[in-house]
Amino acid sequence: MALSFQAKLDEKRVTVVYTMYNHLGDFVVISGLLKKFDLLEVEFESLVAHRDSPHVPSFDGNSKNRFFNIARIGGLLGLIARLRRQKKQGRLIFGIPMVPGSLQSFFFFWILKKLGALTYIVDFNLINADVLTPPRRRYIYDRHLAQAAELFKHPEWLEGPGMPLAIACPAIIRNESSRRIGFFPWSGRSWLPEFQWPDSRWLELAKLILIKSPDFEIALLGKDDDFARLQQALRTQLPEEMRRRFVSRPSASIQALVASLQELDGIITVNTSALHLAHALKLPLVALCGSSAEFWLPEGEHVRLVRDAKGVLPPSDQYRHDPLQPSLQRIEVDEVFSAFEELSPQLGNKSR
Repeated sequence: MALSFQAKLDEKRVTVVYTMYNHLGDFVVISGLLKKFDLLEVEFESLVAHRDSPHVPSFDGNSKNRFFNIARIGGLLGLIARLRRQKKQGRLIFGIPMVPGSLQSFFFFWILKKLGALTYIVDFNLINADVLTPPRRRYIYDRHLAQAAELFKHPEWLEGPGMPLAIACPAIIRNESSRRIGFFPWSGRSWLPEFQWPDSRWLELAKLILIKSPDFEIALLGKDDDFARLQQALRTQLPEEMRRRFVSRPSASIQALVASLQELDGIITVNTSALHLAHALKLPLVALCGSSAEFWLPEGEHVRLVRDAKGVLPPSDQYRHDPLQPSLQRIEVDEVFSAFEELSPQLGNKSR
């Protein structure tokens, strides 16, 4: 049930500050949210406090001045000064953590309140927050958009297209002669086995797709340090007739990765930045889900999720080895291939 305040906030006198970590996936989500606000022509101001995110220069929105690097003294003091000035002018300042229930963000906003730079701490489920907005959606972007629609009483904001891509990149002319499926095996937590799908299974999956779908080719994407090794391992173990349909697309930048994604008809990926980029591009995708919180998983007709059914506990977002939680190691090749086949009618759909 939605909250039932009778009066509306005066958007013109509200500033919302979001926190953001430095991972690419976090940037894709928060920058997409800000761009959505731009497209909706909202009247409130939206700012972002981040910690050394290298991706901010890629933001394709109304202003990069909305981002404050609080890991640097200049960025932190600049944000505090701006918010204190606005608060003295009578604006309401809302602090909203990107990740629900984040204690780090809560304490950061608590300090801003003590310094006279914040009015309310808002959260989905942290009882210590000043304002609680129970989550109305699963995926983190959808959850934040629904929260804004609830705070400002604009349910129509939830209508229309989903998360936009807020990264400028050139238009790509896709190859019409064959369909291309991308492989993205890399995770920012790949030192943990729970977040790795074994090389042997990527190889087996590649063979299955190339044998049973002769009109497909496979593209290995990424910029991981292990890219060259995996590329060589897959290529040398594929039969000669299949190697011609196996291509590599190393990406040295976000723009290069987005360009490679635009060349695809679909992608099979672990839960990482490529998942959020593909979702923003409305690219049909199969996501292998290990021990990551459910709010990182997008929804839609173009999405198929493959989970570890043998995990005893629900997934969390902890960077640790726990055999009771879901693991990519236990996901079988036939499960991923079944999801690929289910999605296959959408692959090559030029209307998206």
